[in-house]
Amino acid sequence: MKRQEHKQRFYLWDYLWWYGERWGQVRRTSRMDGSFLLYCYIMSLIILPLMFLSFRIFSDIAMIQLFVWIVIALAGHSWVQRIYRRRGKAVLKHYYNRSFYEAIAVLLFILSTAIQFFLMYCYEYYIPKP
Repeated sequence: MKRQEHKQRFYLWDYLWWYGERWGQVRRTSRMDGSFLLYCYIMSLIILPLMFLSFRIFSDIAMIQLFVWIVIALAGHSWVQRIYRRRGKAVLKHYYNRSFYEAIAVLLFILSTAIQFFLMYCYEYYIPKP
């Protein structure tokens, strides 16, 4: 039996990263890359809901929380870049034969932005203040 080295699994966030990378390769003038697109989804699905929740629960120390969340946001983006510096080549190789549609890349970016706007809207109007 042959030993398999570096067997990797590929997930949805790898696909999002690949779409961002391909968009950046197609549009040379665009500042979009895989790390940015993936981080938009991390921001809209993980960081923003936790940030809004912490601001509602601990409203006394809002200024301290703001600085903490800024540090978390910056660290998260550099973390995504660090992961895909090593993993990126394998992801690009895995999705090499897939077809790329620029309209889907734009829609993926718009979807993450719409999720963020929706969360801000819900935070302002539907969550009662303590």
